[in-house]
Amino acid sequence: MKLHLSHLVQTASITQNPFHSIASLLQKCNSKGQLLQIHAQLITTGLIHNPPLASKLIASFSSFSLPYTISTAHAIAKQVDGLDTYTWNCIVRGYLNGNNPKEAFLVYSHVRSEGLRVDSYTLHFATKACVLMRAKLEGKQVQSQICKLGFASEIMVQTALLSMYSMFGELSYMRQVFDETPQRDLVMWNSVLAAYAQYNFPYQTLAFTRAMVSSGVRLNGVSLVSVLSSCSSLETLLEGKAIHGYVIRNLTDIDVFVYNAFIDMYSKCGSLSNAHRIFHIMPIRNLISWTSMMNGYCYNNCLNEALHLFKKMECENITPDEVTMLCIITTCTKSGSFELVDWIDHYVEKYGIGKGSITMSNALMDMHAKCGNIKKACQIFDGIAEKSMVSWTTIIHGLAMHGHEKQAFLRFCQMQREGYKPDEIVFLSVLTACSHAGMVDEGLKCFSSMMTDYGMKPSMEHYGCIVDVLCRGGLINEAFEFVQKMQDKPDIIIWRMLLVACRVQGDMNLANQIMNHLHEMGPRNSEDFGILCSLHAMVDQWDNVKDIRTEMKIRGVVKNHPGYSAIDIEAF
Repeated sequence: MKLHLSHLVQTASITQNPFHSIASLLQKCNSKGQLLQIHAQLITTGLIHNPPLASKLIASFSSFSLPYTISTAHAIAKQVDGLDTYTWNCIVRGYLNGNNPKEAFLVYSHVRSEGLRVDSYTLHFATKACVLMRAKLEGKQVQSQICKLGFASEIMVQTALLSMYSMFGELSYMRQVFDETPQRDLVMWNSVLAAYAQYNFPYQTLAFTRAMVSSGVRLNGVSLVSVLSSCSSLETLLEGKAIHGYVIRNLTDIDVFVYNAFIDMYSKCGSLSNAHRIFHIMPIRNLISWTSMMNGYCYNNCLNEALHLFKKMECENITPDEVTMLCIITTCTKSGSFELVDWIDHYVEKYGIGKGSITMSNALMDMHAKCGNIKKACQIFDGIAEKSMVSWTTIIHGLAMHGHEKQAFLRFCQMQREGYKPDEIVFLSVLTACSHAGMVDEGLKCFSSMMTDYGMKPSMEHYGCIVDVLCRGGLINEAFEFVQKMQDKPDIIIWRMLLVACRVQGDMNLANQIMNHLHEMGPRNSEDFGILCSLHAMVDQWDNVKDIRTEMKIRGVVKNHPGYSAIDIEAF
């Protein structure tokens, strides 16, 4: 309906109470153009300086949440005295809805500096602005103002503070806000619970859940998803079953997200029978349900079951997404079956699932590398336009694993030239490649660069690679000196590496010195006993060999990880 703005505004200007006429006009306004016409008429009639009318106009401009309309509302507010808190809140909220938290916070700062009144909504919006700006210091200042102004007991304000500190990862401050709030609702409890779960504090999550129940707060679906994820992380079946019992006793309506969380929990805890039962009793399954069950099978190395479930999902005309395909790719990678690898490769290409996704490309590259087709892995790597650190790590590790150590080292150099900063995992792959290829100088340079150029502290695995590099290069004495100068105390694996090198090189004197270190540490498992037996046998100390074998029988030591072989009888 076309508005006769001039007539209505002029009529409003001669009435004793123009507010109702203008308010009626603004209610009928449904476009930015009509709002601009009303604004122009109010300016020409001088009604723009009327605080109640200006407030209505500002609220209307702010509701559009567009950069121009919000800035117009702000400009009007600057020219009018006596505007109420609601009006300024509209401007702050408009900037927030328009994804401009910086301006929203500046408006809040202006309101505070002018001594204008604020309410719970003002402080809520200011806290939200700090979250969007990632402004931790300003957020703490807002909290101080909340306490100073007497809003510390307002649930809405305190909930906003909880969310802010959770977003910043400041869980101690978050918990302090929670503990100091006298009246807490379920939203506040769930906010703290979700933060503990999100930042992987499973023990705190479980303890907080017990506190909730003890306080008479009934868990809902949001609470259950958080606590079940922590049970999954800890792989604590007992706690998971206790939560399941609570749900059966207290909840009649369980949504699909809770069912999915139970499937994940039981799968991670190794109770596939329970996960399978929940999957089948679910009244409604979504794609996440199918993917969670497949992930559970894959996690527990039930690879055929995961693949058959995927086929069943297809029969029910459920289209997989990228997450589902990543699960199946992991399954195929674990199987090592060439037929499955070819099948999944063609499937992804045929349906275009995850096309252009770097995560999907990295997963396919890893699958081909681990299943023996390093050439295909390199092709996928070269086809990635914007490579990530995972991409570089995967291809470098794959090349090293397949005996292409020099190519792996060249990729590492290329990665640095292109401006990527290597991490500890990349250095480990490169050092492994150097050790296998006998590239002593390159390995030592990489190790030195890791500490001096990138400031990284080597792990025991990095030290082990350097020992292996030196031993493979025939520099056993240098390796022994390196071990003695290590900042961290060498573990028994490093001493074993030196012993094996001594046995290969026939260096009995050094072997005796290393054996003394092993005796000081004491044998801890079957591998330790085995290396000591081998060493004594090497120097014809058969009485000592017999004594060690006797000690193994007395202690009941058996081989920890017996070897096994597998054959693929039936392909998917």
